[in-house]
Amino acid sequence: MAKNIKELSEQISTLQNTILSFQEKVTTELNSLWGDISKLSSEIMSIKQTAVSAKELATSNKQKIEQLSRQVTDLSDRHRRANIIFSGISEDIAAKDLEESLIELMETNGAEVQPQEVERAHRLFRNGKGGAPRDVIIKFTTEKTQQRVFKTLKKKKDLSYKGRKVWVRQDFCPETLRKKNLMRPYAQKLHANNIKFSWGYPHSTIIFRDGKRLFARDPKEAKALLNQLNITTADMEEQEMEALDSETSPGEGTSERGEKRPRTDSRD
Repeated sequence: MAKNIKELSEQISTLQNTILSFQEKVTTELNSLWGDISKLSSEIMSIKQTAVSAKELATSNKQKIEQLSRQVTDLSDRHRRANIIFSGISEDIAAKDLEESLIELMETNGAEVQPQEVERAHRLFRNGKGGAPRDVIIKFTTEKTQQRVFKTLKKKKDLSYKGRKVWVRQDFCPETLRKKNLMRPYAQKLHANNIKFSWGYPHSTIIFRDGKRLFARDPKEAKALLNQLNITTADMEEQEMEALDSETSPGEGTSERGEKRPRTDSRD
């Protein structure tokens, strides 16, 4: 009997030692696992912080790029402010006679210009519009002269030279023209609803309503303005895409080929 009790006691002691050993092993492995989890958690936190920093840097860089792009666009447009582009000038006029012919055109249409006020004039690349003559660009020596001449010629309802219909427009860089084309459908909406407006420099629309000056500088503001005037804007996004796909027209009103162009300015 005593022998059996002793054997049982030894077995219980062995079992206890085994359990204690297992507990120690489990505790060690759990501590190691918690250490790994803590390390992984720290690494994840570090990755998150890096991602946040990268996003902030990307946002900052995007803003800087957009700012630089606006500055480049503004500088390019400023460089062009002394220019006027003429459409419809016959190709029969030789390059060496362009300045003299343009001065004659401007004078016969009420804008007197002295030869010394013109820096240069030349034709632009072909515009691919069914054999129409290439546009002609003229650069004046000062912006003041350009503004005076352009204002006078734009007021002329039937601008022509030697029996040919002629159009004039200001010279803008491609990015400004793109933005202006995006605004064109909204300008046409205003005109279609008999709302008088004018173009602001370089591509905003301006109207006066109830003694207030309202303007829109981009499609988002233009859409809000039309909504404010209770004009539907359901199809404007599609019209924006069509405006971007279409080529820049040489002028407003009726072209030299008899095609009717939609007006985009309510001014006479």
